[in-house]
Amino acid sequence: MTGYSRVQQEEAEFTLAVSVKSINHRFLDMQVRLSAGLEPLEPMLRNLIKNCVARGHVEVQVSLDRTGQAALQLDRKLLGAYVKALQELRKEFNSSAEPDWVALLRIPGMVASVNGEIPAGQLQRLQAVLDQVATQALDRLNSMKAREGEALERDVRGRLERLTSLAAKVDGLAQDVPAQYRRRLERRLQEILGGSTPPDVDGGRLAQEVAFLVSRSDIAEELTRFRSHLDQIRRLLEESSEVGKKLDFLLQEMNREANTMLSKTTDVPEVGLEITRLAIEMKAEIEKLREQAQNIE
Repeated sequence: MTGYSRVQQEEAEFTLAVSVKSINHRFLDMQVRLSAGLEPLEPMLRNLIKNCVARGHVEVQVSLDRTGQAALQLDRKLLGAYVKALQELRKEFNSSAEPDWVALLRIPGMVASVNGEIPAGQLQRLQAVLDQVATQALDRLNSMKAREGEALERDVRGRLERLTSLAAKVDGLAQDVPAQYRRRLERRLQEILGGSTPPDVDGGRLAQEVAFLVSRSDIAEELTRFRSHLDQIRRLLEESSEVGKKLDFLLQEMNREANTMLSKTTDVPEVGLEITRLAIEMKAEIEKLREQAQNIE
């Protein structure tokens, strides 16, 4: 599920802010950005995120603003080496040009910010504050996702009721399949015999043929499994751990059952066309649920 939160805390020596953004993802994918000097705290922050977020693409930004004036540290050995090289070039080529000090200071590694290094004592204090601030930010994120989850649950339950209704309609139509096969065989016999049914037609043999054809189109097992999956999903919604992954698996199984219903009932046009229409509606609802499942942790 999606969400965003930001928490900031001001201390005497620094101000620390943590912003968290979450978007849909099948697994837990973390992207952590920290201000310079806070790199040693990244493992602690990642463990904290894992404990608070089950899945989703989570972006965490940690900003540190340290009080006081910024200090610069000059690499004098490196600067001296450049100046010495310039002096040698002046003598060699008889040049009177003076060194460009601004250009020298722009050389990578020539100047470093002293604030980039955080003393061990202050880093320990930063870790405690980061733990507190990040926990608050993640709690707010989860609260926002919980509100979204309530609306999501209503939508999911509504679609489950729709699938239950569609399964009941398919079941009702499937009950008429044996009678349809029997009428079809009787019509074929009448066509072959010129429109009249002889009195010596073996009713037992006719029943065997009907039973054979019905067995090829029987979707009772598929409907039973389909309804069982619906019940499992309802129970799953009452749980609180890895619901999204389990829901996605069950929906794949339901989609497989719907496909089997489609393939088994094509030989019975009298009811098969309506079963096909209902099964396609089932698949559409299942696909919408699978999209929603990506939003559920």
